[in-house]
Amino acid sequence: MPQQIIPVTDLAKAGLVQDAPAVSLPANVFSDVHNVRFSGSAIKRFPSNVDKKTGLSNVKYVAYWPSTVGDRYVVVTDNSTTCTFTVYDSSFNVVSGVGGAYPVGNVTGGTWQHTLFNGGYHIILNNGNSTPVFLQDDLTTVTQLPGWDSYAVDQELTSFEHDGSVGGIEVSNSLLVAPTGSNTISVKVTALPRDLGSPIKTETITINASGTMVPDGTLLGIGTISSIDYPNNKFTFTPDTSTGGTVYKVFITTAPITAVTCGVLRSYGNLLVAGNLKETGGRTLTGTIRTSDVAAPGIIPENWNPFKNGANTADEVTLASTGTITDMAELQGVLYVYTDSSIHSIQMTNSTAIPFQVSPITDNYGVNNIDGVIEVDGKHLVYGSNDCYVFSGNPGSISSIVDSRVRNFFRSNTIIKAVRFNKHDEIWFWSSSVIYVFHYRNNVWTKRDLPTGSNAATSARGDLIYSAPTKLVGVSGTSFLPNAYVERLRLPVTDEFDTENVSGMVLLFDGPSKATISFDGTSKVGETADFSANTPVNFDTTTDYKAEVRFSGRFLNYKLATQSGEVALDWELTGYQIELSKGGSR
Repeated sequence: MPQQIIPVTDLAKAGLVQDAPAVSLPANVFSDVHNVRFSGSAIKRFPSNVDKKTGLSNVKYVAYWPSTVGDRYVVVTDNSTTCTFTVYDSSFNVVSGVGGAYPVGNVTGGTWQHTLFNGGYHIILNNGNSTPVFLQDDLTTVTQLPGWDSYAVDQELTSFEHDGSVGGIEVSNSLLVAPTGSNTISVKVTALPRDLGSPIKTETITINASGTMVPDGTLLGIGTISSIDYPNNKFTFTPDTSTGGTVYKVFITTAPITAVTCGVLRSYGNLLVAGNLKETGGRTLTGTIRTSDVAAPGIIPENWNPFKNGANTADEVTLASTGTITDMAELQGVLYVYTDSSIHSIQMTNSTAIPFQVSPITDNYGVNNIDGVIEVDGKHLVYGSNDCYVFSGNPGSISSIVDSRVRNFFRSNTIIKAVRFNKHDEIWFWSSSVIYVFHYRNNVWTKRDLPTGSNAATSARGDLIYSAPTKLVGVSGTSFLPNAYVERLRLPVTDEFDTENVSGMVLLFDGPSKATISFDGTSKVGETADFSANTPVNFDTTTDYKAEVRFSGRFLNYKLATQSGEVALDWELTGYQIELSKGGSR
């Protein structure tokens, strides 16, 4: 019988497909892969890990900081009493005098994240349990965000015009509730001109549970407060007669909030946006965002209180749909807010009255957790809602990149973090057991070993850096990971009624490589391949051109793997040929 050749090429164009029946897949698709990447036109082994900085302890987070004075890394360590921030240069030497302990004590636990501001001049770090902090190029210490302290919302009780007459005005409102214990309330009175322009004066009196006022009820230049009556929720305000014809507004601030935290903090142009808020002694606002005021060029925003005089973009906005805000990311000038079940947009309006327009996008998609949104080529690549999808700015643009390929993995595993590895056009999805890698140029999936002890990762210019408890590690070593293989099951080599005698595989390797091929032939679609049924074939590109793979059947099942202990040599597989002759028909 004449020999026939089945060529299989373009091995880097299809990648891993786990969710579809193997018998229906093209020849260049793989049923399973491990520790290989699909790059260019070839399959290559992943390089090994390499230690960048050792001798550390209790590392919780590492952030790549492309600062204006050169590449840096900020490493967060947690010794259970406080957190320490150490800055390293591009050679992983300590930048002397930069960093230090968290300024207000314990900030342990939580989920760390970072965002860059002012083109990398500032790096801001947040863990969801305490006030965010920042570093900047020309400062040596870790500093809390200025103006971050939470505000107690000013709730207007009443407003009226004062005509200059003598006498008090009784203010009665159900919002005036007696404080308890050590809590206080604040009564603020603001005097404005008739045209409601800038306030003439604002004064505040603090009242405790016993009715004691600090100061003594006198609002300098405005009037006095007296006759506090908690049971009846009222007090008396007596205007200063010297400012007749002025409009008075009376506000009340309830029990003060001492601190606020946020689950996620991102930059948006020249301001900051915080989401998933929790106020100590106050509200839990999982679906609410706070925006800072606009920062002056080169500095951090200094105000987060929308009620502060002169504030123009500081605000607090609650999303229309329920859900917990998990991440935020800018795209083409719009900030998209992702909850665990929805997407919303925030866009500046250039209006001082309404600085932002908040709009719902969809309630059918969301993000699982922080660092789940990565910008690629003017689109967001997002993981969440049992899917991994591309989002371009509107509901009609959403498309899955895992459907019919690796969706089952995303349904059954929690993705801890997604990291973009620009050098290789890859997105790494870190789970608790393995890393799934998506090559966004070739649109293919693969898998990689999870680095031992990894707990955070960051994308750098030339490498991807992850942290373990005692060290920082890069993933671009000079040797190669063991246990590298590609596997294909139920590759048809004949039609439905025939069997074929397979005599070998001509492997198209580039460079000196060594591999082992395990194989088996099957004839039934549901038949399980048994690689132990045949002796594996060793293949050395320096001496071999064909692997003697011999069997009869309808389907070829093979696994091409790194030879045991071989870490020095890479192998690049661009294609192969199956040699066969006609067997028989049934």
